[in-house]
Amino acid sequence: MLIMVVFCTPAIAGASRLQENRPFLASSINNNHPFTGQEVLLTYKLYFRDVAPKISNEVPPSLQGLWAKEAETERFIKSNPATVRGEHFRCAVVKQFKLVPIQTGTITVAGYSMLCTLPQENSAPDQKEPSDRSLRITAPAITISARALPEPVPEKHSGAVGIFSLNLIPSREKLKIGESLSLKLILTGTGSLLTLELPGIQLPESFRQNPPERTTALNKGSETSSGSITSTTLAWPQSEGNFLIPATTLVVFNPDTQQFSTLHSKSIAIRVDAASRTAAEGGEKPLTDPSEQKSTRSTLLSTVAIALLLLISCGVIVLIRKNQLTNTKKLVADDQTEHLPEIGKSARTMKQRLLDLLAEAGIKSPGGLTRTELHDALQEINIPDETRAELPAVLDSLDKILYSTVEEKESRIPDRITAKVNALLKALKKVSSLR
Repeated sequence: MLIMVVFCTPAIAGASRLQENRPFLASSINNNHPFTGQEVLLTYKLYFRDVAPKISNEVPPSLQGLWAKEAETERFIKSNPATVRGEHFRCAVVKQFKLVPIQTGTITVAGYSMLCTLPQENSAPDQKEPSDRSLRITAPAITISARALPEPVPEKHSGAVGIFSLNLIPSREKLKIGESLSLKLILTGTGSLLTLELPGIQLPESFRQNPPERTTALNKGSETSSGSITSTTLAWPQSEGNFLIPATTLVVFNPDTQQFSTLHSKSIAIRVDAASRTAAEGGEKPLTDPSEQKSTRSTLLSTVAIALLLLISCGVIVLIRKNQLTNTKKLVADDQTEHLPEIGKSARTMKQRLLDLLAEAGIKSPGGLTRTELHDALQEINIPDETRAELPAVLDSLDKILYSTVEEKESRIPDRITAKVNALLKALKKVSSLR
C-alpha cells in the first residue's frame, strides 16, 4: 500500500484540479529507501493545459536531514505530452535536487510551491486584453526512509557510497632534484561523488608538496552522479635516490551488494637523480677584445632594426586584415538582418532565435528567467523601451502556441506575431552587434 501511495501521489494531486483547468505539480524520487550517504534524485514536474504558465516566485522545499544540491534546469525549454485520467496535458521538469541523507530514519521533503500567472484569452479580437490570473500551487510531500549502513562500519570509510575505481597516475617516474612531479589520484564511477572525501597521497619525507587541488567532471543527464573526481598534488623531490609512493586506499560501500570493500591504487616507483650542473660552468668565455665587442654591438643593432621592421610590417598586415574582416562581418550581419523574415515557420524556431539573440546581447540563460528577471535584464543592457515592453508579450504568444496540447497549432502562426518577431529580431540584432 505504501508503494502504491507513493507512485499515485502525483496523479491524485492533479486530479482534483482537472475540472478547473489549473496547472499542478507532481513530486517524484528515484529511490525513497536509500542508505545514509547514498545519493538520490528528487524531481518536480509542472503539468499544464493549453497555455504555459509564467513562474514569478518559488518557495524551496524543506531539506532538513539532507545534503542537497539543485540541478540546473530551464523552464519551458522541454515539455512532453502527458495523460492524467484521460485528460491531455503537457509536463515539464521545473526543479531537481540531488539529495544525500545525512541521518537515518524518516525524512519528509515538503513545502515546494510556485506562483503561476495564467494568460487569459480574449473572446473577441476587438476586446481589451484581460488581466492575467495568478495562483499558487504546491507540490505533494515526499517521504524518504533512510537506512543505516550495515555494521560494522570500517573506521576509514569517508562517505563513499556507490561503485568506483581508483587510480594514481604520475606525470613521470624519472626526474631530477628540484623538478616538479604531478600526481593525479582519480576516482571514477557512479555514486556519492559530490559528498565523499578522497584520501591523501603518502609521499616520502624529502618531497616538498602543495595542497592537493580537486576537480570534478560529471556526466550530464544521469540520475545518480557519475563521472570522476581528480585530486592533483604537485611535489618536488629534494634528494636523489629511488623512492616508492605506496598504494592509496579508499573504503567504499556498494548499495547493490550492501557490502564494504577497499579500493587500492598501484604503488609508484620514482627515481630521482642529482640536479644538472649550471650552464655557467661550461659556458663560453666573455668577449674581451674591443673590436669584437664593437662588431657584436653592430650585429645586435642590425638584428634589432630588422626585427622592428618585421613587427611594423606584421602590424600593418594585421590591421588591414582586421578591417577587412570587420567589413565582411558587417555586410553579413546587414544581409542577415534584411532576411530575418526567413527565419522559419515554427514557433519553436522563432522563440529559440529570440533567446539566442538575447544571449548574444549579454543576458545569461534567458530561457530560464522569470518575466520580472527578464525585464530587469533588458534594462541592464539598454534595450529600447518599446522593445522591452513588446518582448515578453511576444514570448507569451509563442509559448501559447508552442505548449498547446493541440499539435496542429504549431504550424498556425498568425501573421501579426510573425511580424512582431521579425521586428524584435532586428532590434536585438542591433544591440548584439554593438557589444
